Amino acid sequence: MPDTPLDFDQLEYEGYTIVHGFMDRARTQRIRDHMDSLLPPIGASREDPKRWHHVLRHPIPGAIMAELLTDPTLLALAARSLKARELLLLEQVLIRSDPRPPPHMPLGWHIDFAFFPRQHQALPRQTYFHMVHCLNTVAPGGAAFMVVPGSHQLTYAISTQMETAEELSRLKRDPVGLTGIEVKKGIEICPEEGDLLVFNPMALHSGSGNATDQSRYV
Repeated sequence: MPDTPLDFDQLEYEGYTIVHGFMDRARTQRIRDHMDSLLPPIGASREDPKRWHHVLRHPIPGAIMAELLTDPTLLALAARSLKARELLLLEQVLIRSDPRPPPHMPLGWHIDFAFFPRQHQALPRQTYFHMVHCLNTVAPGGAAFMVVPGSHQLTYAISTQMETAEELSRLKRDPVGLTGIEVKKGIEICPEEGDLLVFNPMALHSGSGNATDQSRYV
């Protein structure tokens, strides 16, 4: 299988990393076109405040979804990240964030799942990573992914004190309150078209409003 460079140290200590130039621009264009074929026109979104942020969830029609799922480079990267020979798909998601009026602050700091440290340390891992294909270049303020670097270390640290699934669910509901993570330390990640963003679901992160005149596709 292909061996794609990935900064495992950054992923381990900061909770995210970028693989630059992972996907060629012919394919990113095809995916954007496919998304637009399934979603309302971008202009229509500006007339409906509820439609600035479009999310298509698995299963999503279109042959290109199976093509992405079976990409050997992506599968090899996932296997190395999880230290696993067999993989399970959580879901495929397509997101288009359209231009919107203010406010443009983070839309909601959260974690996507809560795990015990033993699940992250297991071989193979009993956790997962998000692998986000960046389908266009994102400018600051352009609905960039936001993350508090290293925050997954704090969420994992608090989970060492927990024993039950109910305690973990409390962590998922209120990661800031239980850990004291400083959201003011959050940063925008502004990738280039074709980059791959890999991040830990235990890292505190947020989307942001799109203050530019271009939609963001992932």
